[in-house]
Amino acid sequence: MLKKFILLAFFCSLGTGQQVTGDSLLKMLDRAKVYYNNGEYENAIKQLEVALQYLKQLNQNEQVEAYKYLAFSYVAFGNKEKAKEQFKKALSLDPKLELDPATVSPKIIKVFEEAKAEMVPVVSPPAPPSPKPVQPAVQSKSVSISGALLRSCCLPGWGQLYKGESSKGKKMAIAAVVLFPTTLLATSIQNARHEDYLNVEPGNEDEMDRAYNEYRLWYNISAICWLSYLGLYGYNIYDVLTSKPGIKSSMLEEKNFYCIPDYEGIQFGYNFKIK
Repeated sequence: MLKKFILLAFFCSLGTGQQVTGDSLLKMLDRAKVYYNNGEYENAIKQLEVALQYLKQLNQNEQVEAYKYLAFSYVAFGNKEKAKEQFKKALSLDPKLELDPATVSPKIIKVFEEAKAEMVPVVSPPAPPSPKPVQPAVQSKSVSISGALLRSCCLPGWGQLYKGESSKGKKMAIAAVVLFPTTLLATSIQNARHEDYLNVEPGNEDEMDRAYNEYRLWYNISAICWLSYLGLYGYNIYDVLTSKPGIKSSMLEEKNFYCIPDYEGIQFGYNFKIK
């Protein structure tokens, strides 16, 4: 009877706010374990509840031990709900806490597993989506009408390429590269046939008719070639002056075309790739 009175007075003195040393708290925990192992569950509960009033003086492992044995005592004492409450507190401090079936009864493990199942999982906030790489904006370069016109005067289609009209410029440039030498060749043959016609001896009517017919044939071919080239050239000038510029390009930047000035003049060309 005297021992219980002394113990009660000790508990009361702790409840009035008296500071407890770390060693005293560890002794209290050890005593609570002894009470539990001896089957004195009520004393173990009282001892542990007093010790847990000084949580700040206990490290995390000691707090987990106190909550764990308090839950053990409540299970043995028949208070399942309070036992689960203590288990949850222990799990909040140590989510990886597990009980050893070799040293803990199945009844306690069952209550522990129920408490763990009732724990609300802590869902970490979703990581913000990684920002998409920003594509650098394509900056259009300023286009000079006079620059486009000068290029088109040199070669049909070059001014369109300069203004960013790649497809149209390539077609015009290819047509010009094909038409111009063809026209020069047809004109050269026409002149040669004209010379042949003039050199036919008078009185040889059959030879004169043949030479004249060949001359007229190449004259017509030459005329058609010149009309086609001049039509292309005129449309090229008109188009480069009236069409709206796109993204600036340059014929020199097109790998298929080249324009090389030298001391004799300007060389134009087009490279074809055969795959």
